[in-house]
Amino acid sequence: MIEIMSTQNDYQRCLQKLATAPPKGKAALVRSLLPGIEAALTSRRTLKDIWQALETEGLQVSYHTFQMAVWRAKRKRTAPSGWKKEEKPSDDCGFGQARIKANEERDPLANLKRLEENRPGFQWRGTQKVQKVVNGKENSGGKNKR
Repeated sequence: MIEIMSTQNDYQRCLQKLATAPPKGKAALVRSLLPGIEAALTSRRTLKDIWQALETEGLQVSYHTFQMAVWRAKRKRTAPSGWKKEEKPSDDCGFGQARIKANEERDPLANLKRLEENRPGFQWRGTQKVQKVVNGKENSGGKNKR
């Protein structure tokens, strides 16, 4: 039991060391600087001014790479993750569970089915017999054919 605890402590220290170390890649470095970059942008600095200031401090990234890394980091931060819609937390406790249940039972083809039903023009489904479509009723067993 003592060995497990010491191993967990070692793992925790290792993860903390990794979290405090600077990122290796240029794009990851720009992503880590994003809060400061956004603060400078809100104080009416241009992206080029920010890049030049960082370049004088030793950042060796082309302006195009810097610009694309900032754009991607912003886009990734604002994009919703996952396939399902994110539910906003509500104050009503009972309705939250109903929404989650409705999300799980949701039909992924519901939009297609709705569009198919409301499509304008003539559609031949081909599943019904011609006599039923034309006359509104089917012949029973073909005895009365003349």
